Amino acid sequence: MRSPSRRMRALAVAVCIAAVGVLSGCSQSSSGSRHSLYESIDELAADSSSIVIGTVMAQSMQDGTTVSSVEVTNAPANPQLGANLAEDVDPAPVGATVEVRQDAPPFLEAQEQYLLFLTPTGLSGSQATQFFITGSVAGLYVRDGQEFRRVVDDSGDTLPDTIATAGDESG
Repeated sequence: MRSPSRRMRALAVAVCIAAVGVLSGCSQSSSGSRHSLYESIDELAADSSSIVIGTVMAQSMQDGTTVSSVEVTNAPANPQLGANLAEDVDPAPVGATVEVRQDAPPFLEAQEQYLLFLTPTGLSGSQATQFFITGSVAGLYVRDGQEFRRVVDDSGDTLPDTIATAGDESG
């Protein structure tokens, strides 16, 4: 039979190991933890229902979440769009306004133009028509001259730092 002091030490070691495991799961880059990391634009598009270029026209807070209204000025195509989604894809058309929900920074900024890869929220009620940015921050690019630059470059994804879209007249 073990002595009480040995059992206490063994318990203390087990608690320390468990605490290290829990804390290591808490350490994240600026993008937080996610289910998928993307290695290509095609992979990102496959998990997206829409790819839009648009300008943030308004923002509001809904239940502690930032919701940005984005006016779609271009809707680039990708043959992989929605390939991994269970439902048929109905991309946002040019001229539409889409609402983008963000729970954590970096938040979209008013009057800025973005290239966004979007996924339906899957929420109910009025939030059912809103979108999340695919991969939290992976699908977030901001206009920088004639191209779009990744907003978060330390997300763990292997995506291009910049994207130029063919036929983009909105910049």
